[in-house]
Amino acid sequence: MRETKEAILGGSDSAKEMLDESVSACITTILQETQKMIRVQSAVNTFLQKYYDKKDFGDYSSHYVSYYYESICDCANLGDYIQTIATEGAIKKVVKGPVKFEYVRRNSLIDHSGGTCVMQGWYEHQQLTFLPGPDTRPVWIGTHFHTGTREMIKGLYQNSSIRLSDIGCRDRATMEFCYSMGITAYFSRCLTLTFPLRDEKEAQGADLVYLVDCSDEIVESLPAALKGNAKRISQRCYKFANWKNWQQCRAISENLLLEYKKNAKLIVTTALHCAQPCLAMGIPVIFIEIPDNEEERLSSMDGLLKLYTIDDLKNGKVCFDVKPSCFEDLKSAILRNLELSMKEDITAKEEQERMKIRAFIEHYSIFN
Repeated sequence: MRETKEAILGGSDSAKEMLDESVSACITTILQETQKMIRVQSAVNTFLQKYYDKKDFGDYSSHYVSYYYESICDCANLGDYIQTIATEGAIKKVVKGPVKFEYVRRNSLIDHSGGTCVMQGWYEHQQLTFLPGPDTRPVWIGTHFHTGTREMIKGLYQNSSIRLSDIGCRDRATMEFCYSMGITAYFSRCLTLTFPLRDEKEAQGADLVYLVDCSDEIVESLPAALKGNAKRISQRCYKFANWKNWQQCRAISENLLLEYKKNAKLIVTTALHCAQPCLAMGIPVIFIEIPDNEEERLSSMDGLLKLYTIDDLKNGKVCFDVKPSCFEDLKSAILRNLELSMKEDITAKEEQERMKIRAFIEHYSIFN
């Protein structure tokens, strides 16, 4: 290595210039990353201190922050956009008056300032950049902390006296993690369960079976009669023939939900954010668990749907005579919890109501 360096330094002026440019580029990158880390840490500290002190975030009664997402090459996870569509729909249902949404990339929310953000989402980051900026008010509902985020929160708790609270968890694993850290939390489920029911006319006209994010192994194990009028869709990695922007992803997600609503007589899927909105719309759903599908997230469907495995499918243990689910009382409870959780000033009577609603949401089951 030393000989190589000496050869370069002893060589031509162009070689020396190349080395200088390389060193300069490395230094610039290091400085930029350092500045970013300092900026992010400062924003995190400011937000957490403000949140901890319960200071006024301002009047954001009509100004809401909504997510858009990064896509990898020509592939997008439409389930992310379905969560955004559900969250916006839920907010519009409970807010009286006009609502304005401002769109921010989920992984860079820390850079944004202003508005109320309902923290419905899957958070798996190596930095706490998903936290709201200092002047953005968070409402923690439908939140999932994955492994990387949990480790970051553990580090935060070890190195500061700041504590989060009232985290509405969409799954029990996130709730148990919060409990283990001394964070007050509850089981809020997911806002994708609040899509409205389709009407009877739409249900009667539906004649397609949708196989959503189903592997060849799953499809091959399905009854032949079921596959005769079936359509396969990849929702987790939707491929674009002509990628444009995130608005395109959102539009495709909206159209896909409308397609399910109008045409689906049955959904067979491994995707959480296909199953939940379809259940809410009154579409019969068969859910197949697959390995490494983050089973802990699936508890948001507790009491709403029987889960099957691929072995169940192969061994003839899956019931294909599925009836539409109806849980309008649960939807109402989830929306009322959202409404009360977004209120900045809550009365003692409303707090009692909220606690009862949260207990109802946690223990709800259509099988009782």
